[in-house]
Amino acid sequence: MAVPANADILVIGGGPAGSSAAALLARRGYDVVLVDKVRHPRETVGESVLPSAWKYFDLLGVTRAVEHEGFVKKAGGVVAWGDEITQISFRDFAYGRPGLHVERAALDYLLLNNAKAAGAQILEGLRAESFITDDAGNSEVALSTGNGDRAQRVRCRFLIDATGQASFTARQFGTKQLDTDFRFVALWGYFTGSRYVSSDGIIREFEDIPDHSPMTFVSHLGGWGWAWHIPMRKETSVGIVVSVDDYKKHVGSHASLEQYFLSTCRGIEHLSRLLAPARLTSSGVRIMRDYSYAPDRIAGPGYFVIGDAAGFVDPIFSIGVVMALYSGQLAAWAIDRSLQRPVHAPAYRKLFENQMRGRYELARTMALPVSDGAGDAPDGAKMYFDFFSKSEQELMWSAASMTTRSGNLVRTASDGSAPVVLKRRQLDALRFA
Repeated sequence: MAVPANADILVIGGGPAGSSAAALLARRGYDVVLVDKVRHPRETVGESVLPSAWKYFDLLGVTRAVEHEGFVKKAGGVVAWGDEITQISFRDFAYGRPGLHVERAALDYLLLNNAKAAGAQILEGLRAESFITDDAGNSEVALSTGNGDRAQRVRCRFLIDATGQASFTARQFGTKQLDTDFRFVALWGYFTGSRYVSSDGIIREFEDIPDHSPMTFVSHLGGWGWAWHIPMRKETSVGIVVSVDDYKKHVGSHASLEQYFLSTCRGIEHLSRLLAPARLTSSGVRIMRDYSYAPDRIAGPGYFVIGDAAGFVDPIFSIGVVMALYSGQLAAWAIDRSLQRPVHAPAYRKLFENQMRGRYELARTMALPVSDGAGDAPDGAKMYFDFFSKSEQELMWSAASMTTRSGNLVRTASDGSAPVVLKRRQLDALRFA
C-alpha cells in the first residue's frame, strides 16, 4: 500500500461526510487522500434518508447513480407515541423527490467511488493514530495498519476528521464530552419478511413495497425510549433506544442480548404486529452505548471535524446522512477558500464552526428529552432555524410535534409560538390492507 508522504488534504473516514468533502475538493484540483480503517462496502446503521439529501446528491453529481441503485422510496413517516398515531407525507412539504430507505453499505460505497472518480486517492485498511500541527497550520498524521507495522506519516495542508463515533481529533485532544441529557443505549438488528406501514397507516406485506412506498415507522417505548422500523430492499432495519438506566434494569433478566432485544420489540404494541411473520437475520443484534456527544473543538488551524465526529444527538428525526453531506460540503468550501485566501482562513474557520454549531444545537433542541416547560432555546438553534426554507421549517415543526418533544422547538421561535403551519394527519389506527 503506497502511502504518500504529502497531500493537500487528508480525509480520515469514508462515510458520507468524508466522501463528499473528498470529492468536492478533488474536483477543485487539490491533491486529496482519503483513508479508512475498514474496507468498503461495509455495514453501518442510519438507513433513513430525508428528501433534502437530493440537493447534495445533485451537487456531488451522483443523482443518477443513486436513482439507478434503486433504493426503497420513503413516502414519509408514521409515529405511534402515547395514545396518538400521526403521519406526515413529504408531498405535503413541496418536496419533488422522495426520501429513501438505503442500505448504508451500498450508499456509502457509491459516494466513496464518486470521490475516487473525482480524483481522490482512496486508501483502506489504515488507522489514524495521532496528529500534530505546526505554527503554519500544516498537519502531520501518523497512520498504521493496526498490525504492529511502523506508522507511516503523511504531511498535509488540511486534515478532515470524518471518523464518526471514533472521534479521532476529540479523543486526541481529550475534548469528547458525553451529552448527559442523552444517556441512551441503542440496539438494532435486521429482519426478513417483516410487514411494514405504508400511507394512511396501512399495514402491508413486505412484497408490496415496489407498489406501495413505505413510511419510516417510529413507536414510543415509554419514557423517552423509542423504536424504529425501516424497510429496505431485502431486509428491515429495526432498533430500540432506551435510557441507560432502563437498559441496566432489564437486560439482566434475559439470557442474552438478542433475547432482550426481541422481547422488547415484541412488547411494543404496533411493532409486534409488523414483526409477527419476520425473522431476525443471522447477523444478530448490535449495540451502541452513550452515543450522544459534542466535542469542544470542531475546527482549528489545519483541521476540520465533520459528520458524526462533530457531534451527534438522538437519531429520532433521521437527520444523520443529511448532516454528514452538509458538513462535507461546508468543510470543502471553507478549506478551498482558506487555501485561496490564507489571510482570511480564521474567518472561514469561524463561519464553519458557527454553522455547524447552529445545526447541532437545532438538532439537539428538536430531540432533547425534556418536558415542555420554561427555558430558552440556544441562540444558535434560533438563528439557524431561520436559515431553512418555509417548507423545511414546516417539516421540522410537524415531525417534532409527533412526539412529546415539540416544546423545545417552540422556543426556537422569537415570539414563543409556532412560526409555521403544522402539517400532519392523525390516524385512528394502523389497519391491514
